[in-house]
Amino acid sequence: MRRFLYLATMSLVMNNPDFKELHANNVKVKKMKKMKSIMKLIHKLARVLVGMARKNESYRPNKVKPVDLMLHNLNK
Repeated sequence: MRRFLYLATMSLVMNNPDFKELHANNVKVKKMKKMKSIMKLIHKLARVLVGMARKNESYRPNKVKPVDLMLHNLNK
């Protein structure tokens, strides 16, 4: 299970603009090491998938970004 979450997260970081932005923010702004950021995003992906399954909803990108990152983007 961990392997599949890791591979899915790596794919999201490379292809999904939301996860790519979250990873870049973790590495550049929060000064996290890349692997620690990936592990944090794996946990986020797991929470998103569980939430989607429980609420029977489809993926909504506005639910993925943290509030502080959204506020930062509004101020640009």
